[in-house]
Amino acid sequence: MVCVMVMRNALLVWFLVFGMLCMGTILLSSASSELDSNNTMVNNNNKCIETERLALLDIKQGLADTYGSLSSWGSSKDDENCCQWSLLECDSDTGHVTHLHLSSLNDGDTNDASNISSSLLLLRNLQYLDLSYNGFDIPIPSFFGSLPNLVHLDLSGCHFQGAIPDELGNLSKLSFLDLSYNQLEGMISNSVRNLSSLQTVDFSQNNLTGNLQDLLYMLPEATLQTLSISENQLTGSLPDITAFSFLEELLVDYNQLNGFLPKEFKHKSVLTILSLSNNYLRGSLPDFSGFSFLQGLYLNDNKFSGSVPDFDGCSALESLYLPGNQLTGWETQSIGQLTNLVRLDLSRNSINSTINEHHLSELYNLNQMNASFNSLTFNMSSDWLPPFKLDHLLLASCKLGPKFPIWIRNQTEISLLDFSSTQISDTIPMWFWDNFTKIIKLDLSSNKISGTLSSIPLHIDEINLSSNYFEGPLPRIPTICSEINLSHNNFSGELVLSAAEVMSLRFLDLSHNLLFGEIPDSWKYFEDLIFLNLGNNNFSGRIPMSIRYLHSLNKLILRNNKLYGEFPESLRNCTELGFVDVGLNGLSGTVPAWIGKDLPQLYALVLKSNKFYGSLPDDLCYLSHLHFLDLSMNRLSGNVPQCFSRLIAMTNNGTGTTDHHNNRILSASSDRRNPYNRGCSKITRCRSNSGDVSYLDEALAGWKGKEREFRGNFASLNMIDLSSNKFTGEFPTGIARLLDLKGLNLSRNQFYGKVPVQIGRLFELEVLDLSSNNFSGDIPRSMTGLTFLAYLDLSSNNFSARIPLGGQLQAFNSSMYEGNPGLCGLPLTKRCPGDKTRVEVPPPSNGNEVDEDEILYERWLYISTALGFSTSFWGICVTLLVNRRWRHAYFLFLTNLKDQLYVFIIVHIARLKVRLQG
Repeated sequence: MVCVMVMRNALLVWFLVFGMLCMGTILLSSASSELDSNNTMVNNNNKCIETERLALLDIKQGLADTYGSLSSWGSSKDDENCCQWSLLECDSDTGHVTHLHLSSLNDGDTNDASNISSSLLLLRNLQYLDLSYNGFDIPIPSFFGSLPNLVHLDLSGCHFQGAIPDELGNLSKLSFLDLSYNQLEGMISNSVRNLSSLQTVDFSQNNLTGNLQDLLYMLPEATLQTLSISENQLTGSLPDITAFSFLEELLVDYNQLNGFLPKEFKHKSVLTILSLSNNYLRGSLPDFSGFSFLQGLYLNDNKFSGSVPDFDGCSALESLYLPGNQLTGWETQSIGQLTNLVRLDLSRNSINSTINEHHLSELYNLNQMNASFNSLTFNMSSDWLPPFKLDHLLLASCKLGPKFPIWIRNQTEISLLDFSSTQISDTIPMWFWDNFTKIIKLDLSSNKISGTLSSIPLHIDEINLSSNYFEGPLPRIPTICSEINLSHNNFSGELVLSAAEVMSLRFLDLSHNLLFGEIPDSWKYFEDLIFLNLGNNNFSGRIPMSIRYLHSLNKLILRNNKLYGEFPESLRNCTELGFVDVGLNGLSGTVPAWIGKDLPQLYALVLKSNKFYGSLPDDLCYLSHLHFLDLSMNRLSGNVPQCFSRLIAMTNNGTGTTDHHNNRILSASSDRRNPYNRGCSKITRCRSNSGDVSYLDEALAGWKGKEREFRGNFASLNMIDLSSNKFTGEFPTGIARLLDLKGLNLSRNQFYGKVPVQIGRLFELEVLDLSSNNFSGDIPRSMTGLTFLAYLDLSSNNFSARIPLGGQLQAFNSSMYEGNPGLCGLPLTKRCPGDKTRVEVPPPSNGNEVDEDEILYERWLYISTALGFSTSFWGICVTLLVNRRWRHAYFLFLTNLKDQLYVFIIVHIARLKVRLQG
């Protein structure tokens, strides 16, 4: 019993001791926490350095703070602790400012430009400075180089100008430098070689010059990880970049590199992205097998030649872009072993190889493939099923036919498919529409595909089946489709439009088919339509009134149908119209005057081969963007308006170089490393480098005596055709002032009188047809200065005298001068009176022929100039001879000037010698 009590007391004592120990531990822990809390509060309450606070306030005064981001930077007592201000950080121990995050304080508008105060130098402990995307519009201040502790400097998007200051080379601790998106120019300073800690450098989007090799030699090989210098003006070749042990990203695209790549890389590399696209690099491509970490290789749009190189060892490669080069072979099958490859683009080369399943055998992750515009032949086994699931497949201009390729039948995820010009002579198989239920963009144009098209699947947004052998009735237009091109087929029947209230259609081309009946009057719901081509069919009736709802319409082509009635006044509402072609129809009435004022964007107007009559309204002269006017083969009469000189798009002072086919119908990715589906198709479609789609202009025109089809940008055509009408009067002098005019056809009218000498000023003229009129008098000698003239027809007029010698005029066939009884001289066999056996050909005229009054004026001008010079010269000489004081002063001045020049030259030669010896 005693033992039990002893043990009980012992246990009680033990519990008491243990409890006291636990209590002590808790108290100590609480005290420690309270002490830490007090310390923290003390640190948070530390005020910043007073000189730095004042410096920050001075810095704020120079910054345009549009959004009030610096509102907490105040001078009141409540704002004395600048370490609590926004957009900055202080050292927790010393209170010194170490970080300034001042990005995007304004919208970058240089009208409200910011300034950088030199008070920044008072922040001696500053390590991080971000001033990106503010508008400064000044050179980079040199005092940035006096911030010795700076590690991170971001000056991107600040409108900085001029050269990079040498003083930045003093920032020996700098590891991050971003000067991108400015207007910097000149060579990169040699002082950059002092930045031995640099890891990330971005000079992209400037106008920097110099040699790429020289720049790379200045940067630290031991630390550099990322270098971006895209979109500058660098030249030279790419050196062996494997010397940079830690370099992961190198972006030098969109420069002027014009050299070669190394024949071999000596070391293995940790590079993950290499972009050299859009340069002028040439030569063969090296072996990239040492780049085992490489994920993206962008070498597109250069001048590389030879074969596609081996990529053994590039197991991490995900994006391989080689389009737009001069590669000729794809013999290697190493690409087929790149199991991680997602995007492959070999388009726009000259590769002439046969591709089988071994070239693509292990591309399990391939998602996008573009081999368009090569001479590739795809020869796959009929039972082969690819291991990948593609989203994009573009094989335009490759050989896939004659049968429709069945090896794609399991590619059920495809959204973009381009098999245009692939020599397919087949019908579309049933499994195609059943399997490809996710396809959005489909291009099977320029093949020999036949059959009918009962409907356009609802999931398709763009479809191009042009230039095939489809027949039967047209399918109904889906409500969500934005682009339909069924031109150059054999579709027949009437056009039926959907009556849905919301139509997404922006492009519709049904030209060159066998469609008939009236054009439906139900365009009310097609307000987004930009391009409409119903030409070369058998449509009849009047142009529908509902076309006035097409407010966005830019191109309207109804050429070569059987339409009649007047030019529709409903088009007055289509103020965006730039191209109108209603030629080769039966339209009648006068040319409406409202065209000039209500269609201000018009740059091409084709009314040829109709039944228009009457005189031309002066209001046509308001068409300041007009480049192409074809009114031929009508019944127009009267004088041509003299105000044609106001068609300023065809003058040197106008908009002669404007690109008018830039209507952005579709918008693709803005990523310039995604060059899918670029270039122009054979039908009307064109995609720019930025991914925007436009549609080419198309028109028939009389050119060099023949009817030709023009496709492209009509801003470069500059042509007026008024032939085969009943115009009268003298040569329209207003036309002679259109200095950029390239084609002029006034033939088969009733013009009379002399051709003005000013015609010789149309130096760009390539085609001139004045035949079958009543022009008389001499052929202006100024025409010998028309050196670009390739076609000339002056036949069937009343020209007389000698054909001017020189220039192009003797190079044309004599038939171009026939029907002018009074003409003589080469190339006609009829000699002129007084001709010798040998005729000397004078030099061509410069186009500035003048009349007798102008010759007399110039003669007296030269005489007056000579008399004035003689009087002045001899007046000075006689004065010096007569006046002794003036003569002595003049010669003394010459003696002193000689002595000063002599001393100046001797002193500078001596200084130069000292420098050379030193």
